[in-house]
This record gives sequence, structure tokens and C-alpha cells, in this order.
Amino acid sequence: MRINITIFFILFFQFLTAQNSDIKGFEVVKEKVAERYMSDPLKVKEEARHFYNKAKTNEEKIISYRFLGYFYDLAGNADSARFFFQKQLAYSKQYFFAKSYYYQAVIDYANWGTDYVDNHVLIQELTQALLKINEIEFPQQKGLMYMLMGDLLLREKQLEKSSEYYDKSFNLIQGKIAEQNYYLRKSEIALEKGDYIESRENLLKGFALFDEKEVFEYSLYLNKLGYVYLLLGDIENSNQCLYESLHYQREKGFSNLLSSTYLNLAHLAKVEKNERLIKFNLDKALENNQGNIQVLKDIYLAYKDYYSSQGDFINEHESLVKFDKINDSIFDVEKAKLGSDLESRFQLRENKKELALKEKIIQKEQNIKSLFVIGFGIVTVLLIALIVVYFNKLKTQKKLRNNQKLLHEEQLKSMLENQRTEIIKEKIKAKLEERSKLSLELHDGIANEIGALKVALTNDNLDATNINSVVNKIDKLYNEVRDWSHDLNSDKILDIEFSQLINSLCLIAEKKGIKIIKNILINEKINNLDDSILLNIYRILQEAMNNVLKHAKASEIQLDIIQSEDELFLVIKDNGVGFSKNSSKTGIGLKNIEKRIEMLKGKFNIVSSENGTILDIKLPL
Repeated sequence: MRINITIFFILFFQFLTAQNSDIKGFEVVKEKVAERYMSDPLKVKEEARHFYNKAKTNEEKIISYRFLGYFYDLAGNADSARFFFQKQLAYSKQYFFAKSYYYQAVIDYANWGTDYVDNHVLIQELTQALLKINEIEFPQQKGLMYMLMGDLLLREKQLEKSSEYYDKSFNLIQGKIAEQNYYLRKSEIALEKGDYIESRENLLKGFALFDEKEVFEYSLYLNKLGYVYLLLGDIENSNQCLYESLHYQREKGFSNLLSSTYLNLAHLAKVEKNERLIKFNLDKALENNQGNIQVLKDIYLAYKDYYSSQGDFINEHESLVKFDKINDSIFDVEKAKLGSDLESRFQLRENKKELALKEKIIQKEQNIKSLFVIGFGIVTVLLIALIVVYFNKLKTQKKLRNNQKLLHEEQLKSMLENQRTEIIKEKIKAKLEERSKLSLELHDGIANEIGALKVALTNDNLDATNINSVVNKIDKLYNEVRDWSHDLNSDKILDIEFSQLINSLCLIAEKKGIKIIKNILINEKINNLDDSILLNIYRILQEAMNNVLKHAKASEIQLDIIQSEDELFLVIKDNGVGFSKNSSKTGIGLKNIEKRIEMLKGKFNIVSSENGTILDIKLPL
């Protein structure tokens, strides 16, 4: 339901004539258009375009956009009306946001868009404006926005919310016309609720405010009252109201209301069971319909009922087909309206982007000019400053060079001293590491053999057989010392491929009668590792094999060496007697293994039982 046409024109021309302009030509055309618009709007088309072309200031442009929007709406050109109303809204947001022009643009867009724009879009625009508006400064505009919000919610059947907004509007908009609009809308809400008595009471309150009968609203009220009386079963009052409304419509030429009134008279004739009047009024309703498809749909539905009561099934079917066709067309119109609205919203966004881009270009040009002036001034100041600095620099340059030379010499001395200190530290560190490694290697073989010799030599029953045994042990110790000497030579170890080193370890065990099961999956990448890493891996495996040979009493050793992309997995498994991890005397050999694994940032796990020991090691590559 749009805002009543009379209240709109009053507000429109109050607004139009209240604007001031410094351009005489614009004022002349504006007054001419305002004077002739009400009496003969279709004949002022050229003046309207002239009005638009003469607009120069922001105020004049937004007034012209508003006027042309309503001009094209009255002329039935919805696309052109959409263009100017959206332009008015976008322009007001850009130049007059939260000011009178902006609020009026929102009202105009929502009032026009009731029949052309999606409800949610209009509600969003109204809500944004209502959150900004100052009620004391703009009571009339806020009241109109409340009324429009009520109309949109009524269209969505949100009756309670719609009624609340109408009440808010009534408290802000003054005058009889505003009251009449208020009661008319309240009656619509009551009608939607099915409360015909309440609807009638609201209509009677508004009806009592009329001072003259020759206005459009008087006929509109009579038509509404006649329909409500008919719903209440008050045939006499319904008849009187409808025929009186019809009289003023014909007399004053309010032709857009005739179709609805004749349709109501047809309903009245049906209640009175006057078949002749039913057909007559329906024909008149159809004849006077000016494209109002909602009324046209109800006309064909009434035709269907009429022909059904007459037993004229052919015309009944034809009326039903027309009714269905209009229903479909209503759906198509709604769909087209939504599509058009989406398209126009996209175009509006594009226009906003274009305006923003132009503003940005203008602002950029202004900034460039300002920067040029500022830059010129800065350059001048800098030139003067540079001349002063140059002469000062000549005075201090020699002194600075001398200071730099002295500083450089001091830095060079300090650097050489630091280098000597680092070399000494590295030498000390290397010696300590070598000692630690030697301690680790000597423990496992030589210390144990010497201990055994000591026991044998201190035996009181030393005979020839024992002496031979001692000699054999000395030979063995000699060979072992010689082997350790070779092993301690890391250069010799690193000259051999890793796989050959592993095979040599396994060969030592096999010579002692122990079965070796090998599962070795490595590639060339392992030979390219850093020498210190490769040597530590070898020492871990050597220490683990020696521990098994000396302490485990095993008959079989399984050795798994598996290389992945970034890790190396070592598993040494034997079937020996095992050992207790909780023992307070943990061997130095195991500590050596643990220390090397820690140096390589690896992880290990030992599982030992009376059936053997498993050493599981994972090292990063």
C-alpha cells in the first residue's frame, strides 16, 4: 500500500518549493514545473528535462532526480523511475547522509518501490535511516518512514508489527490527512485479522474527519466501508456506501477505483440474489479495470462462481482458465520484479563504484598538486641545508677519517685476538673429545682382559697348562689392542663403505661361532653423511655387538638396519641371558651407547629378559 497520493503531493511540493538556489534559471523552471505538474503532468515532460539539465549544485541535482522519479512513475515508465529514484538515493548517501535530503530519498525510494522492489531491500534501507534520524529535528520524515515500514510489514502479514509502526507514525505526522491514512491502514490490519467490527470502527473514525466529499479519499473510504458492511451482513449500509462512492467516482473521474467498486457491488448483488445485477456489475468491473491484476483476478473468480450458479460450464471453465492465467502472471510479475530489482541493485553498486573511483581520481589529482607545492618547498629548504652541511662536512671529514682509521685498527686487533681464543678453545675441545672417545673404547676389551689375566696370575695352582692359557690370553689381548688401535684410527674407518663396516662387525661375531641374521636396507645416501655422524653410528653398532659377545652368552644375533627418507632404524636382537635394567650397576658400555645416541639427537629403547635382549634405535638423518 503506497502512501496516500494527496499526502505525497503535499509533502512533495512543500519540499520542492522550500529549496533555495543561487541559479535563477533553475528556480524559474522549478516553479513552472511545480505549478503545472498537478493540473497536467503529462504536458510538462520537456520542462522536466530542462529542469534536470539546469541542475548544477548538489541540492539542485537531488531535487531534479526526485521530481523525475515521480514523473516517470506517474507516466508508467517503471525502469526510468527506478533509475532516478536509485540515483537520488545513492547521491543523498554520498553528499547528504543523515541529512534532510537523505531521509527524503529513503522515503521516496520505499514509497515507489512498494510495487517494484523486494521487501527486504526496502526494510533494510528504512531501518538504516531510522537508526540515524533525529526525531526532534525530522519528525515528519520519521513518521512517514514508520508508515512505510508498517505497509511493508502488512504486505508480509506481520500484522502486530505493522500496527506498532502505524501507531508510531500517527504520533509524529500531524493533520487530518495523516489521521485518515492512519485509520485506513488500521482498518486493513483488522480486515486481515478477520475482525470486521474493528475494521468498520477504524473506517468510521477516519470517515468522520472529511470536510469535503469531492476528494479521492472520500470515495476510497466509502468503497472500503461498503465492503466491510457487506462482510458484516449490513446490506443496507453496504448498498448506500458503494453507490455513493460510485457516484463521486463518476462525477470526479476517479477511474482507477471504479473496477474495485463494481466488483464489491457484484458481491452485494450475489448476497441479494440478483443475478442480473451480478452480471452487470462484473461486466462493469472488467470494463473499468486499468491493469490492476489483483482486482482482475477476483473479477474472473467471481465470473466463475456466477457461471457455475447458472450451469454455464463452458463460460465457467473459460473464467477459471483466465483466473489461473492471471495467477501465473502475478507470479511472473513478482519474479520479474525480483530479477529487475537484483539487476538494478547490481547497477546501483556499479554506479557507486564508478562515483567512488571518480572521487578518488579527483582527490588524487588534488593530492598531487598539494604534494608538488609541498615538495618544491621542501627541495628549496633541503638545498639550503645541503650547502650548510657541505661546508661543515669539509671541516669534519678529515677528523672523521682519522677516527675511522683508529677504530678499524682496534677492531682488527680485537678480531685477531678473538680468532686466537677460538682456535685455542677448539683445540682444547678436540683433545677432551678424543680422551673421552679413547676412554669409551679402552673399557670394553682391554680392561676386562687385563682383569682376567690378573686373576689367572694370582692363582696359587699355576702350572704349565695355566701358563699356556695365560700366554694365549696375552696373545689375544695383543691382537685386541692392535684391533682397537686400527678402530681408533677414524680415517681408516671412514675410508670404507658403511655396508662393508657392518659386514666386518658381523664377521667378528661369526668367527666366534655366533649365527648372524642380517636385514640391511640402505642406499648411497648413508655414505654421504658427515664423517662424525657416520663414525658415531658405527661405534654404536660396535659397542652393541661387543656387549652381546662379552655378556649375553648368545648363539644368535639379528641385526636390522633400515634407512628411510629422513631416519635410520637400528635393531640388535640376541637370544642370550639378558640383564636387569633396574640393576644399580649399569655398564659403561651401555652408557657409551646412550651418550652417542644423545649426541646424534636420536632415541632408543631396550627390552631385556631371560630369553634375550632387543636394542631398538632411531636416528635422524
